[in-house]
Amino acid sequence: MHDDDEMAHGADPRPVPRVAGVSAEPGNVLVIQWQDGGSTRVDLSGWIAFHDIAELRDEAVFGRPEVGEYGWSVQWNGDENLSIDTAHLRLIAEQQAEFTTNDLVQWQDRLKLSNRESAELMGVALSTWGLYRTGGTIPAAVQIACRAFERDPSLFEARYRPSRPPGRPPKAA
Repeated sequence: MHDDDEMAHGADPRPVPRVAGVSAEPGNVLVIQWQDGGSTRVDLSGWIAFHDIAELRDEAVFGRPEVGEYGWSVQWNGDENLSIDTAHLRLIAEQQAEFTTNDLVQWQDRLKLSNRESAELMGVALSTWGLYRTGGTIPAAVQIACRAFERDPSLFEARYRPSRPPGRPPKAA
């Protein structure tokens, strides 16, 4: 699936980003300005709830985020124990990013899957997979699964069942 040995073992070779600036929006949303340029909106509602961070449920506290030491995190109240590191911020933002029909087609091409194999991997009918590929709404569960299968090769290997013999088909007579 992946030629790069690091990716084949689940390691992420991308550099960890650093924060240049941060601001808060209503609904537990941060707007992150990265040191290497660009900005990202990330909704931290799920992170706050999962980690049961009562202090950040207070809008007055959440509304005052700060760049952590050297830009490696975002923190609140000057407390590095009340913080989230930039690697997690980036990963959450990537999972929240739009997953388009084009993203789906590119994902399928990168994994070298037929339409039938993709449909079987996702547990949907071949006709449903065809709708996703032609602009139909891609359910969140399928978006999550696509990203997870590509990020974790062992997950893909555990679920993938080839439906065609390896190699190119024979030439027509």
